[in-house]
Amino acid sequence: MNIRKNIKDSSILYIEDDATTRDQFAHFLKTQCKILHTAKNGIQGFELFKEIKPDLVITDIEMPKLNGLEMAKKIRVISLSTQIIIITAYQKPEYLLQAVNLQLTQYLIKPISLKKITEALELSSHYLDCKKSETKKHLNKQTYYDTYTKELISNNQIINLSKNERALIELLINKYPAPLSYESIEAKIYDYNGSRNAIKLLISALRNKTSKESITNISGFGYKINLMGK
Repeated sequence: MNIRKNIKDSSILYIEDDATTRDQFAHFLKTQCKILHTAKNGIQGFELFKEIKPDLVITDIEMPKLNGLEMAKKIRVISLSTQIIIITAYQKPEYLLQAVNLQLTQYLIKPISLKKITEALELSSHYLDCKKSETKKHLNKQTYYDTYTKELISNNQIINLSKNERALIELLINKYPAPLSYESIEAKIYDYNGSRNAIKLLISALRNKTSKESITNISGFGYKINLMGK
C-alpha cells in the first residue's frame, strides 16, 4: 500500500519514551514523510508541537511527565485540524472514551505492524486531503488564502503578508459572505487606535498582493471579500 503524496509532503511529530522503539519506528517514518521530529515524553512533545505545528502527531500513551492523551488534549486546544494517532499497549475503556472525545485519527493497540501504521497513515492522508481542500479560500484562479497554513499563495508562490494584512484577510474570510465594517477592522486590528485612512492603506496593500477585484468597498459600511465558487 503506497502512502499518498500529501503524507510524503507532510511533517510528522513522533513521541515515544522508549529509546529503542523510538529509533526503530523513526527510521520507518523518515521514509514516509518530508520532515520527522521526535520527542521522548509528552512535555517535550507538546513544546515541540507549539514550535513546529506538524501535520500529524503519532504518540504513545504511557509516558512519564505527561501521557499521550493529556498531551493530545493540550494540542486540541490549539488545533482541531492536526491529525493524531495514538499508540498504546492497553485497551482501557477510559482511554478509548478519551480518544473518541479527542477526535483522534486512529487508536492503535501494540504490537504495531508496518501494515497497521501504513493504513493509519493512509487514513491521515485522506483527512489531510479533505482538510486542505476546505481551508483553501480562492480569490481567483491563481490566488488563494489557506486558513490552515496561514499562507497567501499566488501562482504557486507564497506571498509575504504583514501581521495586519494577515489579520485583515482572516477577518474578511471569517465574515464572508457578509461585509466587514470599518468599526470591526479598527477594533480588531488597530485596537480602536486606527483611522479610516490607515484602513484604506491596508486594504490597498492587500489588493496589491491579491487583485483589485478581490475586495469590494461597501460604501458607508466597510469591505467585503470576493471568493470564487461562492
